[in-house]
Amino acid sequence: MQKVFDIESFATSDIGLVRNNNEDVVKMLEKLHFYILADGMGGHNAGEVAAEKACEYMCHLIESLPLESLTEKDIPILSEKVLSMMHKTNLWVHHLSRQNPHLSGMGTTLCSLLVFRNFMITSHVGDSRIYRLRKGILSRITSDHLTYKTKYAASGHVEKQKKHALTQAIGTSVKIKPSLLISEVLDGDLFLMCSDGLSDLVKDDEIEKILRSHVSLEATSNFLIALAKSRGGHDNITLLLTKINKKE
Repeated sequence: MQKVFDIESFATSDIGLVRNNNEDVVKMLEKLHFYILADGMGGHNAGEVAAEKACEYMCHLIESLPLESLTEKDIPILSEKVLSMMHKTNLWVHHLSRQNPHLSGMGTTLCSLLVFRNFMITSHVGDSRIYRLRKGILSRITSDHLTYKTKYAASGHVEKQKKHALTQAIGTSVKIKPSLLISEVLDGDLFLMCSDGLSDLVKDDEIEKILRSHVSLEATSNFLIALAKSRGGHDNITLLLTKINKKE
């Protein structure tokens, strides 16, 4: 018997306490069980444009898929399509940046979650993250595409790593290497997608404790954002929570 999903989701974005504009974008195609989040970068509001255009284009591509006609046997094919969509989205944003001098060099992180049948397909480029809380245990299911610049003191001792930079982002070059994960979903799984405005200021063990609180998704989201802002809120803070319940 085919299992049916009850999926609850909630998304929110906060400008934070320092930035003048919000370059994060989050979108949900709830009927298709598709969720996407981007954190833009670039001057003259170009980051905001990159994030919006990337999410918009990726959603358009997902909407073009004949998901209703696919079965679990098509999961490998579907995952390849998601990977192809990431590449197409990258080329589209890169094309837009080349067309308009004011958008030159713009880019964005991008992470997505597609729940299909009894599986999830996640993809990402950059350092926006996807976490999964399963049976009270939090796992980070994406790895940041970052490089750390280590500063050396005059004595030759290594100081604390203070700076990092993305090794790849959507739109900044014609080639990317998105990360892709296919995994079965279980009853009670809770997914958190977030920009680094949250993950830079709230530790994983703190996120786990908050997600285990069993309050509403909206209340949980508001608490996480308030905590990040209480610690400086130096960046835009965006998150999306997706709770999965399965019934026979």
